[in-house]
Amino acid sequence: MSNKLGEYLRELRGKQSLRDISEKTQLRLSHSYISDLENGYSRKKKPIQPSPETLKILSEVYNVKYYELMELAGYLEPQDTQNISHSTNSIEQELNKMIRDLTHGDAQSINDMDENTKELLIMSLENSLRIAQRESKKK
Repeated sequence: MSNKLGEYLRELRGKQSLRDISEKTQLRLSHSYISDLENGYSRKKKPIQPSPETLKILSEVYNVKYYELMELAGYLEPQDTQNISHSTNSIEQELNKMIRDLTHGDAQSINDMDENTKELLIMSLENSLRIAQRESKKK
């Protein structure tokens, strides 16, 4: 594990105790293992590399993007994370455009829809946007 990941994890933890963080993981990660991750090596002084599953848990606990932790741990190259971020932004922009078009009657064939169908479609797109935004925070 790179030292940058350990420093970042320590910074994210802030003043919370290791035990508090362990409890937030629903005890899937022990406080001593979290300490090892922050230090970059095990208690036996061997370099430690967290698994992608561990990074996923930590991204949820700290509410940071999963792919950022994957990059810091060396699983992804910086350009990979930029591509992921760009793709997520593109999806959100497209959904927002669709919602605007439907709301203002600018979408193709919008005039062919009854008001109830149009309203349901808008609600569905808004829900899709919320899900996409929530998922992008997990990555």
